[in-house]
Amino acid sequence: MTRPELTPVDAAIIGAGFAGLSAAHALRAGGAKVLLLEAQEQAGGRVKTVQHADGHAYDKGGQFYCRDMTRIYAMVEKFGLTRRDVRKVPGVVAMLGGKRKVLETDFLEHGFFEQIFEADPHRPGSVLDWVLSLGLDAEGVAMIKSGCEEVMGRPIEELSFRSVLDCLSRFESFENTMEYACTEGMGTLAGLMAADLGENFRANAPVTAVDRRGGLFHLTTPGGTVTARKLVYAASPAVLRQIDWKAPQDQWLKALPDQFVAGKMIKIVMRYESAFWLGSDYGWLGQTDNPSGLSVMDASDPAGGMDVLAVFCGGTAAMALAGLTEDQTLARVMDIIEPMLGPKVRHPLTVVQTVWTDHPWVGGGYCTWAKPWDSADPQAPLREAHGGLYFTGAELGPAFTGFIEGALCAGEEIAGRILAAG
Repeated sequence: MTRPELTPVDAAIIGAGFAGLSAAHALRAGGAKVLLLEAQEQAGGRVKTVQHADGHAYDKGGQFYCRDMTRIYAMVEKFGLTRRDVRKVPGVVAMLGGKRKVLETDFLEHGFFEQIFEADPHRPGSVLDWVLSLGLDAEGVAMIKSGCEEVMGRPIEELSFRSVLDCLSRFESFENTMEYACTEGMGTLAGLMAADLGENFRANAPVTAVDRRGGLFHLTTPGGTVTARKLVYAASPAVLRQIDWKAPQDQWLKALPDQFVAGKMIKIVMRYESAFWLGSDYGWLGQTDNPSGLSVMDASDPAGGMDVLAVFCGGTAAMALAGLTEDQTLARVMDIIEPMLGPKVRHPLTVVQTVWTDHPWVGGGYCTWAKPWDSADPQAPLREAHGGLYFTGAELGPAFTGFIEGALCAGEEIAGRILAAG
């Protein structure tokens, strides 16, 4: 049984990640009637929390924030959740060229940030093209390649240099962006924000087609047709093709996903009886160049009770693990990280694995990137309004692009534009 066509809302929002949630809350606060539509069974997008049988909450996707991320900081407090510190003991262990080394900082802090901000912001081509122009030795190239792949989730030859630099330039600070986590999980926060919207939020409601008739947007969903005066697309550019855009003026959207690549990412969180690595030369991070894009981070609560390591497998590392079972993936990852942390790493109490690569509703993890482009920035049209159609998302955040904070910023910004337009 389908629902009849609804009375038009002021704004329909496609996608209940933090950008969509933020836009919905801001629009509602401004007096607009909104409807937030989510294809999955719960809100959060690339953020998801599982309540494990061991009594702990595990973030399967986006997790960290810092005091400079004022919106997420405030949201955690507003909804009565618990902010916890993330332990960060100085020092990085790295496997480079098959040899174990101890570094003072992570791969990308070894000159990458300094050099990229000195580069020509209009330089064409890929991130790899730029890296190869720096005259680095093989180890220097390998460090940047691996660090970028872990953060961005793609081989750097597939990423637009200009778009990556633009993203980085929107950060207010790179200092300790992994300062805090939420004890109850960021997915729990997303769920509370969705619940607060009441009947203005609808889960299990994928939008399969969008048309324009009579000055309104007509959205086809399993529950019936939704009509809206304004439409906000708050999902990844990589999944635009999930929707049949019927109106002539929206046909350009069908080819747009071909200009983007979503991150390939596997996240593994492992809890231990105690932080056996404390007191060793492993500080807070372990990285390797083989496979490129893998890191293991101490994500523990320094107050105790939650001693965890988080393994991020991005880009080449994620592709190397593709098609394996969870047991096979864990065994392969253990072979990679044991030389950094020792044999005790093989004995976690709890393991939570999540594959974000090619996710049907978010594209991949944890962000979507523009491919190298020549004449037209593929993100530029997404920053404009198109006859009542607006775009938002972590990728378009005016600050902390790609983070939860960036998504919240982007949602607020688009809501302000819509309210100002009337």
